[in-house]
Amino acid sequence: MCYLATLPFVFYFSIHLLIFGYEGTFGNLIALYVSFVFLPFLFFIVLGSFLAKIDSNYIEKLLSKAVFLISVYGLLLFVYKQVTGSFLEIPYFTVNASDLGELARSKFNQRGSVSKLISTYNNGNIFGVCTLMLFPVFYKNTTSKIKIFLVILALILTLSRTVWIGLLFYFLIIYRNELLKLTKVYLAGGLLLFFIGSIIMTRYFQYGSLEGFILDSNFGGRILQIREVNGISLFGSKVYDAIEEIVYLSIFKQFGIVGLVLFCISFFAPAYLFLQTKNNTYVYFLGIITYLFVCLSDGCMLLIPTLAFFYFICTMTFIRQDRA
Repeated sequence: MCYLATLPFVFYFSIHLLIFGYEGTFGNLIALYVSFVFLPFLFFIVLGSFLAKIDSNYIEKLLSKAVFLISVYGLLLFVYKQVTGSFLEIPYFTVNASDLGELARSKFNQRGSVSKLISTYNNGNIFGVCTLMLFPVFYKNTTSKIKIFLVILALILTLSRTVWIGLLFYFLIIYRNELLKLTKVYLAGGLLLFFIGSIIMTRYFQYGSLEGFILDSNFGGRILQIREVNGISLFGSKVYDAIEEIVYLSIFKQFGIVGLVLFCISFFAPAYLFLQTKNNTYVYFLGIITYLFVCLSDGCMLLIPTLAFFYFICTMTFIRQDRA
């Protein structure tokens, strides 16, 4: 059912491209079809049966270890960059060959003299968004408060407001009925942000202060995307070039109301089916709704490996825990 839900949007944007054209790069066009055609088929149709044969606890423990390791690696790279003034760039190992020397300029990783934590992703926002999708699995399977602290610290040091809000959204969901725990989490997060803001941001950050960063009226450049909306269109009339940070707004601008509705059917179908069926895996569902939430700000949608992670957790959500 999840795969079938993706097909109307695929047909729609394909017809839309034929009628209105395309003016982006060839690589971006490939990314569009890989993300919306190949990946859903790969995970929902091909890999689902294979993943169902693997012990779910083993997968969760493996994912938890991976999240912790890439977070610690990201923290080490963050410290290295701040101390040496340059990224640790080893082609094909710590950086893509084509990105060599470009991490600070073309990847939007600089915040004044401070750089975002990027880990293995070469971009802070991509690391943050992808880690948020897997964070519920990590949080469920990790008892060490030190490990949890380090992963949360890595997410905060992405210096991405999208990631910060996504993290708060996750804790709001899981502690919605436990006001005391939720208060403790927000208080701890607030103190950590205050520390980072006081020690690092005030001196080195381009916004001058934590308050200036959070209350930035330009929304990190996204205000231009909002201002470009100049009317309501049923089918859209804009030549497609790329899906921008604010995913739902970008889909609406380029594909109209019909396109937005079909897109939402495609992406919200796993969440809807989770609520309508039983014996599904709640921890992956949390990853799904967290990602759908951060798409309101920055979904990193066509950037590797964002949607691979999304379709993976969608698939894992429906692998029943009570299977033999």
